[in-house]
Amino acid sequence: MRIEKLNDDKIKVTLTTSDLINLDIDVKQLAPNSKELHTFLFHIMETIREETGFNPYSGQVVVEATPSRDGISIMVSRLNANSKRITRTQFKNASSVKTKLKKSVNNEIFYFDNFDDLCSALKELDSDSLLAGSLYRLNSTYSFAINSESAHEKCRSIMAEFSAGQSGYPLQMTYIMEHGQLISKGRELLEMAEQIKQLT
Repeated sequence: MRIEKLNDDKIKVTLTTSDLINLDIDVKQLAPNSKELHTFLFHIMETIREETGFNPYSGQVVVEATPSRDGISIMVSRLNANSKRITRTQFKNASSVKTKLKKSVNNEIFYFDNFDDLCSALKELDSDSLLAGSLYRLNSTYSFAINSESAHEKCRSIMAEFSAGQSGYPLQMTYIMEHGQLISKGRELLEMAEQIKQLT
């Protein structure tokens, strides 16, 4: 976990996937008003207070989470330092946390570090998997995403054999959709796979 104090009222916290695993955090369980979300936020606030001297219990605090390929970036901002102060105990025992979440995208993502491995995988997939899939490029990495309900075992096995890794975190899919380039999906992806087969 990396904590950066940007100014007196703003802190940036960066957590990698490894950090989340070490903290025993499953992003899928961080639902609004859930015990897991309260516990996670309290841990972040206490760590910020201890390491930077920033008091997250003074004034109204806004927490914004931005997904990344390797984890989450969290921005903690105090809007009004002169607002009524609350104690750590009041924060920990708060009955609700107001959250605004983007629509969850339940996809499985398979990452490919080179185009040849991607082509090898696409050639092996059946038409149903290709029609349910989307292909993105982010920097030098290709990402094949498929709705987790559509990804049957054969598709998972093929992708696991050729890909460099996989993820099921909704935040990572959101990040790829926002920052990556959509190459093809659905019928276009099926046609692309057919053309790859003809070339080899």
